[in-house]
Amino acid sequence: MLALALAAVLAQAPTPSTPSKKDAYLAAKQDAHTRRPARATQRADRPIWARNLRTHEIRALTGPSGLAEGAAGQAGRSAFFRCWFTHGEGPIPAALVAVIVAAAEHFEVREVQIISGFRHPKYNLLLTKKGREVATKSQHPLGNAIDFLLPEVEARELYEWLLGTHDGGVGFYPISEFVHIDLARKRTWRGT
Repeated sequence: MLALALAAVLAQAPTPSTPSKKDAYLAAKQDAHTRRPARATQRADRPIWARNLRTHEIRALTGPSGLAEGAAGQAGRSAFFRCWFTHGEGPIPAALVAVIVAAAEHFEVREVQIISGFRHPKYNLLLTKKGREVATKSQHPLGNAIDFLLPEVEARELYEWLLGTHDGGVGFYPISEFVHIDLARKRTWRGT
């Protein structure tokens, strides 16, 4: 009886010409892997997204409809980076958005979180009266400054990279964990 059971098991074993289920699965997996495009190419084709933390809007920074160089242009940048308090819009230069895109590309992240872009002068005055950290000659009311962070990157690391690459102002806010960039003269400071 044991001999019959052994003969039945041996009869069901795959022959050398027929691959086992495992071998067929591994071969199919390897074939699918070789047909897949390279990961670096996929990442390069994906847009970099900006999330405005005050208005809860999300827009592409890169790509054909992106805010950096795409069809959205100045009107799209002004609307996205508008003052959240008054909804007033100001001109945000493409060069400023390009700095953010360069930072995201350098750190290989696909999301940028925007804290503040254009600030209406009335809102800036309100912040000053409340004792917040607002420069007397703030670049935000001119539309020349953006406060942002990269979620997967330490603010200090981003700040140090911007110091070496950006020709304008760079501020570091370690407690709030964000950086400030503007298009004024090259300078740096530390906030809270």
